[in-house]
Amino acid sequence: MKPRSILTACLVLALVAVFTPKSFTQATISFAQVNGTVLDEGGRAIVKAAVNLREIDTNQSYTATTNDAGFYVVPSLPPGKYEMAVAYTGFAKYTQTGIVLSVGQTATYNVRLKVAAVGEVITVTTEAPTVEATRTEISNVVDARQIENLPVSGRLFTDFALLTPGVASGRTSLGTTFTEFEITQISFGGMRSFSNEVTVDGADFINSNTGVQRATPPQESVSEFRVVNNSFGSEYGRALGGIVNVVTKSGTNELHGSIYDYLQNSALDSRSLLQPRPAPFALRQNQFGGTLGGPIAKNKTFFFMNYEGQRRAEFPPLPADFRDNLATINLAKSYLGIPAEPLDALKTKDNDYGFARLDHQVSNNNRLAIRYNVEDARDLNQLVGNTEDGGGIGTPSGGRNLFIRDQALVGTLNSLLKPQLVNTVLAQYARRHYNFPGATGQPDLSIPNDLEFGHNFGTLDSIYESRVQFSDTFGLVKGNHYWKFGFDSNNIWDATIYPGFTPTRIILPDLNCLFVFANFVNEPGGPALAPISGQPACPLPTGEPPEPPFLNFGGVGATFWGTALARTGYQDGQPPLTNNFPLDTVNWSNAFPSSLRNSYQFKLNHGYYGFFLQDQWRLTPKLTFNYGVRYDFETGLDQQIDSYWKAVQPRVGLAYSPDNKTVIRAGAGLFFDRNNMTFFFITGNQKTIPGFLPGITLPQVRKGAETGGWQLNLASAPGVVPPPVNCSVGPFLPPGLPCFSNAADVAQFILTTGTLPNEFLQGTCDPATGQFTCFVGAGGMDRHRSKLPYATQASLEIDREIGKGLTLDVGYLMVQAHRLVLGNGLNTACPVGTSKPGNPSIAQGWLNPNSTTSNCEGTPQLLVGKPYFTGPPNFSGQEFPNGGFLDYNFNVVNAIYHGLTVQGIERLGKYFSLNANYTFSHIIDNGNFTTFINLPQNQFDNISERGNSNQDVRHRFVTNFSASTPKRGFPLGRNWTFSSIITIQTGRPFTTFEGGDANGDTNPVTDRVGLIGRNTYIGDPLRTWDLRVSRSFQMTEHLRADFMFDAFNVLNRQNVDEVFSVYGSPVFCGAVPRRFRDDASLAIQQGQSACPTEGELVAAGQIPPEVAAGPPFRPPQFAVPGFPNSNFGVPRTMLNPRQLQFVVKFSF
Repeated sequence: MKPRSILTACLVLALVAVFTPKSFTQATISFAQVNGTVLDEGGRAIVKAAVNLREIDTNQSYTATTNDAGFYVVPSLPPGKYEMAVAYTGFAKYTQTGIVLSVGQTATYNVRLKVAAVGEVITVTTEAPTVEATRTEISNVVDARQIENLPVSGRLFTDFALLTPGVASGRTSLGTTFTEFEITQISFGGMRSFSNEVTVDGADFINSNTGVQRATPPQESVSEFRVVNNSFGSEYGRALGGIVNVVTKSGTNELHGSIYDYLQNSALDSRSLLQPRPAPFALRQNQFGGTLGGPIAKNKTFFFMNYEGQRRAEFPPLPADFRDNLATINLAKSYLGIPAEPLDALKTKDNDYGFARLDHQVSNNNRLAIRYNVEDARDLNQLVGNTEDGGGIGTPSGGRNLFIRDQALVGTLNSLLKPQLVNTVLAQYARRHYNFPGATGQPDLSIPNDLEFGHNFGTLDSIYESRVQFSDTFGLVKGNHYWKFGFDSNNIWDATIYPGFTPTRIILPDLNCLFVFANFVNEPGGPALAPISGQPACPLPTGEPPEPPFLNFGGVGATFWGTALARTGYQDGQPPLTNNFPLDTVNWSNAFPSSLRNSYQFKLNHGYYGFFLQDQWRLTPKLTFNYGVRYDFETGLDQQIDSYWKAVQPRVGLAYSPDNKTVIRAGAGLFFDRNNMTFFFITGNQKTIPGFLPGITLPQVRKGAETGGWQLNLASAPGVVPPPVNCSVGPFLPPGLPCFSNAADVAQFILTTGTLPNEFLQGTCDPATGQFTCFVGAGGMDRHRSKLPYATQASLEIDREIGKGLTLDVGYLMVQAHRLVLGNGLNTACPVGTSKPGNPSIAQGWLNPNSTTSNCEGTPQLLVGKPYFTGPPNFSGQEFPNGGFLDYNFNVVNAIYHGLTVQGIERLGKYFSLNANYTFSHIIDNGNFTTFINLPQNQFDNISERGNSNQDVRHRFVTNFSASTPKRGFPLGRNWTFSSIITIQTGRPFTTFEGGDANGDTNPVTDRVGLIGRNTYIGDPLRTWDLRVSRSFQMTEHLRADFMFDAFNVLNRQNVDEVFSVYGSPVFCGAVPRRFRDDASLAIQQGQSACPTEGELVAAGQIPPEVAAGPPFRPPQFAVPGFPNSNFGVPRTMLNPRQLQFVVKFSF
């Protein structure tokens, strides 16, 4: 951030603090509240009693007075230790000590005053109540003790959120590269990980482009945070899942500081299954830093600062089929003129984090906090996620270099305007620069759901976002009511660079198809590469008898080339890779000429705003009723979607406490999400090509794109048109043969020349005239009439204290979500056996989200139980031949989640704490996200997509504890701390993919085996135990040294994260595999599951005779191998093996 920008932002915050007597909807969620009633000994209300809470560490006081009902509320209290005093003339002064408040807590302290004897003072020492009698939401606090003591590798706050019930690691990005890969995603109540809200000191910390959190302050800066699972009040907005409220540390009246260092080295670690000897194996990590905090002016002004650095280098584990076949893979790449895989490249992280906070008491009734945090990241050779968008595991040639500068400046002003009226104002200026260029520019060789070589097609190269947030909330005590109302505004400026599919994406159904393609390009220049044993043969035709000689796919299912270049603005374009912009085909150092970078830019200025009203009504001392309403809307998105103005969200909750040990909570409400904007930026820079689809109007797509072309250009594998139509397609075929466009020919031309053939730079495809010297376009779009996703929630919880210090919570949550976004292949022909609808202006690929019916007329013919899409008069399963693959996104996904949670919390003073929780849940939906791998298998049967969600975790058990020995006593036994985290959960679901485009709809990544549903194969259960042993030494009166030893995954269980789920056959060969390492999976891996022959399938009615006879009625990629893929069910990504960490920390 430039000095001028910092100065401007500071002036804005200062002006807000001085001149604005207002407050903000989300700012108050990072504070605590104390309420209660003050009565005399006879139970009568005492009016205008003075209530004072003094924060012990800063000596700052917060006051309130009781109203006519004797009711008081002290809101906007920073988490910390307090002493409460209650006074009224004629009564003894009451003092209560030992109060500890956490973020978001609503603590109730009812007081009875005695008539005073001379000078009498009543002092009560107590701990915070273990049950919150007036809190209606279901939430959990991760406190300072857990943050300080528990062993967490990487020191990320999301790892602490996973300790709470109803929370699991998110898998929305399973199958997509469009999200920021370095972010750990979390799922609340089974909802998508893009549907949460993360706040830091009340400020919004969500990146609107990707929907996940921005850089949060380092762990040493965090005081505590609250995880709000559900039934949250109307002051919270823009989330279907959960809320994480992070509160940072502030200075106190004492000067304190620390320096620390966390060290890991693979010399002491175990190897992963994916890194057997002699595979490269190295990990070096060093996280270090220091803190300093204290007073500038005692009792008035305080500061806190933190710096942390991270230095990490490692050889990443790679999947077995890549590692075991590396020599052949590199030989194939040499045939294609592409450099070998750079296995000596270390994956590195050089990150620096800074944090500074200033707290100042402007006056007795006004308190100001200003906080700044920054992250600088320089990470090299990062593999793009674990699973790509229908591609596969990223290999070293697909590495990316990550450079981040993320900054936020936040100011909060709390004011007591009148004894019964408070308010909080928050202002934020934030800016995030995220650059993610490819480490190489090699062509993308994509093996669906398996491996991905080269420059990944689905990743944004840059994301720039600036945000100005302003929010305002009032709190008013009136009788037994505590009213809150306010608004929140966010104005956001985004700019992205997405050079999609550059220089080219070449679809290869399996690894053997890569070798077939290499032979296709190399012959007759060298010896042919032999196929790999144990894997199915390439399923594509080779032109060998009895196939027609021209029907040689060359191993390539489809070839995409990159985003069209702008001619004027963003509204029309021309193909990339022309003779004016050739690529370096020797080193492939760049995926596109650097001079064209701005052609791939897209800018979007938008905003979102929220208003709320909420009442906390203390009906009786035992019953609290919360009710309210919220309204949200977004602006600036009119070029993508229409504005939605109906997001009115009523919410209600109650808390009933029959005694001081029991609370029963219930809540329900309507919750609207944000628009998921990832695909806005993917499609936003698309340039239309006038006349691309003449006479065709696609329904409800982005403005200006109804009849034009889109950014992605596609050459499909041969699509046969029967005689008498004949044509010539430039250099690929002599005149007189049936028309087709050969994807392998196009791919070879791009690889050898760095340009496109002239025949693909002009014209249109039209089977009626035989014109095929053309673009075959492909691309994506969003439904212009999309509506905001929303969910209804209902919850019930019983919270009971048992004995002293032990609480037991039992809860139930239902979340029913609607209108979640999903992709759809719009340009899909009617299945064989059906015909086009009567209205030709409506594409029959228009998905009906709640039915098996479609716009096609007639009964589809079935191939292995499913409709298929190849045959006259269609062109490779596409309705509009030069429309290519059109990915159309709209809101058709419904999801339902049911969850039961049981949680026990034990607190035995300062020496022991235990938190154990179990979640039994199930979430069902009919789709996951917007990308190719998540499209329906059958565009005309969305009902069959309903199944287990990617987010589903049926059983999850998490426990953590911390136990300390006394500071005094036997010298060798004092000052030890033992802490641990144990996590056990059932396997996550995976879809059993066929591995190619067996049904002929031109999407090679979604076809499933037989009639199997989504997510029916259950992966490896997770079982892990992390342990910390530490001891502190008091070096001097003010200096303490802590030495810690961490062991992550102590028992070294090889936890498999993802498995290969490509079966390699369109039909099952023997028993159906259901679980990781079940008998059926092991039989496949051992080559013991033979597939039926096509003759047997024809006899069984599974394959129509005309399909078995071959073209033109046979889907080009349909083939039944002798055996399924022997890699099915084997690990392709792993969680960490046993790793050891050593920590030293000095505190004063």
